[in-house]
Amino acid sequence: MSWWMGAGLGFLRGGPLGAVIGGTMEHFLGKKLQKKLQESLPGITKQGEFITSLVVILARVARESGALLPKQVAVIHNFFMKNLSYGSSDLKSLDRLIKEVGSKKPDIDRFVKEYKDSCQNNYNLLLLALCYQITLVGNDLGEETQSLIKKIVSELGLSYDQHNEVRAKYLLEPFKTPFHVLGLSSKASNDEIKKAYRNLASQCHPDRVAMEDENTVHEAHLKFIEVQSAYQALEKVRKF
Repeated sequence: MSWWMGAGLGFLRGGPLGAVIGGTMEHFLGKKLQKKLQESLPGITKQGEFITSLVVILARVARESGALLPKQVAVIHNFFMKNLSYGSSDLKSLDRLIKEVGSKKPDIDRFVKEYKDSCQNNYNLLLLALCYQITLVGNDLGEETQSLIKKIVSELGLSYDQHNEVRAKYLLEPFKTPFHVLGLSSKASNDEIKKAYRNLASQCHPDRVAMEDENTVHEAHLKFIEVQSAYQALEKVRKF
């Protein structure tokens, strides 16, 4: 049994999100909606979990740094109307969940995991694209929201290149990735990454400019930290 259907549904303090999810899941599991979902987005093994986790994630992203706007809710509505032919009664089930998530701002790690499992990683880029759609329509791509999207990307297991490809579709500047910091292509081998790190760490080590002015020392320190962080990020991704 999925954790959605157990006692874990009521994990938000003081809020009925668990009951809302339970009711929403019941609605989603109708045969008509199951069939439509299978036709539009084949390969989803747990349909109720897919739809519910998708709604929770998008509502949470939209709510990250301000109130949930009607035009952001419209992004969710439009997706379900276009892809699953949802009518007004179907959208009401979504709205209860959207409203509850908007008021509680739950941590979304477990929802992203459930999303991945429910669609067997087939629609991870779709989720990322929708996260950007719902953010940009609200003109809210601030630091907090970008940090949350980066977290989602990490949980989805998407590469830096995949993330930047989605950003490019929305005319957004590419993120400066750890590969960029180390002056490498994303196709660089582990040995090339280690070599580039050693060279840069040596070149920008603060000890090399210890006798220089305060600004020079400070800049070297920041660059050294940036190089270290980039290497540690790739070390985690590549597991070397």
